Amino acid sequence: MLIRHAILPPLIRIVLFGLFGFAVTRLNLYLSYPDYFNVLNTNEVAIAFLKGIQFDIATLATTCLLFFILLLLPFKAIQKNRIRLLASYAIGIILFILFAYSLIDTSYFGEVKRHIGSEILNISHDIGAISGIAFSSRLGDTIRGVFILLGLWLIWSFFVIKPIKQSTAYLPSSIIIRLICFLLGAAFLVFAIRGFIPKGRPLNIADAFTQNGKLQQANLILNPTYLTFRESQKRLHQTPLKLVDKETLSTFEHNNPQFFTWQNPQAIPSKKNIVFILLESWTYKYIDSLSGSHYQATPFFDSLVKQSQVWDNYYAAGQRSIIGIQSVLSSIPALPNEPTIGFGLEIKQMSRIADIANQYNYRTIMMQTSNRRSFQMENIAKAQGFSEYYGKEDIPIIRDYPQEPPHFGWDYDSLQFLANQLINGKGQQPFFTFFFSGTTHEPFPRLPAEFEIYPHHQRQESGYLNALRYSDWSLQQFFNRIENEPWFKDTIFIFSADHTLNLLKDNPSCASNDKQCETATAISNEDFHIPLLIYTPDGSLAPVRHSSLASQYDLLPTMVDLLGFKEKIHTFGHSLFDTQQKDFVYLFQNDLLGMSTANQWLFFNEKGIQAQSGALDENTLEHLHRLKLKLQYADELIRHNKWAD
Repeated sequence: MLIRHAILPPLIRIVLFGLFGFAVTRLNLYLSYPDYFNVLNTNEVAIAFLKGIQFDIATLATTCLLFFILLLLPFKAIQKNRIRLLASYAIGIILFILFAYSLIDTSYFGEVKRHIGSEILNISHDIGAISGIAFSSRLGDTIRGVFILLGLWLIWSFFVIKPIKQSTAYLPSSIIIRLICFLLGAAFLVFAIRGFIPKGRPLNIADAFTQNGKLQQANLILNPTYLTFRESQKRLHQTPLKLVDKETLSTFEHNNPQFFTWQNPQAIPSKKNIVFILLESWTYKYIDSLSGSHYQATPFFDSLVKQSQVWDNYYAAGQRSIIGIQSVLSSIPALPNEPTIGFGLEIKQMSRIADIANQYNYRTIMMQTSNRRSFQMENIAKAQGFSEYYGKEDIPIIRDYPQEPPHFGWDYDSLQFLANQLINGKGQQPFFTFFFSGTTHEPFPRLPAEFEIYPHHQRQESGYLNALRYSDWSLQQFFNRIENEPWFKDTIFIFSADHTLNLLKDNPSCASNDKQCETATAISNEDFHIPLLIYTPDGSLAPVRHSSLASQYDLLPTMVDLLGFKEKIHTFGHSLFDTQQKDFVYLFQNDLLGMSTANQWLFFNEKGIQAQSGALDENTLEHLHRLKLKLQYADELIRHNKWAD
């Protein structure tokens, strides 16, 4: 006897079974590596299983989308038992392939302590070897996996297939009601694919990190199929860097096994606070005290220059904010064939500044003026180990403005909010704070009259200079607010831009004269020249103007050095207080790799040099060869998740 029911019950059963199956494979992973996961407490494990549902249902909705839609179609011809059963069997086949893949991934996880990811694209020639391992050294895992799949098949048969066989679909007589039900079901699937994130960027690998920022928990949360799909998608059009031959690289690796490691084993914890302010688009040439210009946009910053250590030859790692964030927080090089932090890189092994600071009982705060999920910063904060994170949604507007808050937020109100957090957190010291400003990002907003020292324009230099004047004033008000706090003199203030201003000058001819525009936008090392200032109110760092080369990659080891942390870190740079001087700095511009020395610069790719400052001397060519070795070595380590081994 067939039982009539609505369309949805079989779908609900399929989804519940899929989530149950993924939970079983996640439990298998957890139980297989107790030594790896023992850093997680019971609450963190429970959160991992609950948050894992977000990735599981996104995976389920994505892989079975067509068959789910088929089961939702409100037509009697489609809702016949035979078609429903065939669609259910197809979904079952997909699910069991995913379950089997997750179980195979568990064995792989034991080798590298991460999920398979895009490595799946490289194993086609190793199927025989993998099969041999599965039935020899990993025989126990294989047998356990087979029993898990058999158990899931029995549950699938009785919980999903049997009810479908014993029932027939009931469709409402009204076509409008049918259509509404279909649209609601389709909307749910889209929402599920997005990971139930209603707006902004959809679910991302970085969302696996929770507030504690533990990589172990993120690996427990992630669905292996989801990770493989996302990483493989990016990898399909990417190949390993080929800047030097394998033999030369092998010799370099053999002679420099710890090349990207930095440590000060004699360090003594300073218990100093750090306030790191990453300044959106602040450019060296627009700061009068640095470049000798007369824009008059940064009077407060100019006053700090006289009291601080300044690096006049300091360069951004790239021309995008996310590259600057990656370089200062993790010191991992930006490469054309690797993801950036917040978009896949964070799942790799790396040094995490807030996580290190947490080990020394620091209060760790991260904040940006933009929306919380902008640049995936909320997830980056979690991945780095920051205990507190704030974005535009948290910040009250306390000043009158001639327009609504711009997309990238107001610097003044945000810095005042940060001041409140620091002042009201009495007793929560020492602290490490990372703040990312935003008002100087294009399009430039209308500002109160006192800041419009140039004609306003949303997309030209004059509008930027007004925003720069406002941002500088915002810094001054922040300092006025905190300078009498007892912890002020124990704080190290670090100011760095994320990148330079990426705009043409106010040049009307650029609209019609392509040659002039092409000349104006020709790349050089000046497109990466940004300010770096380290200020200590107690005078522990005497004011100095350094002429040595410096890069954003140097800031992670520099901060570890200033705070007296003994931890070994993995970095593409070195502490700015090391006696060793840099011969060159690395610059990244999309598909071009760049280098700047004390007197020359160039940009290149695998095909050769694409732009240069002039005839290259012998020293520059030697530095170029060494940079190529460093980059290819770094690419290999990151690709195989051995950067922080």
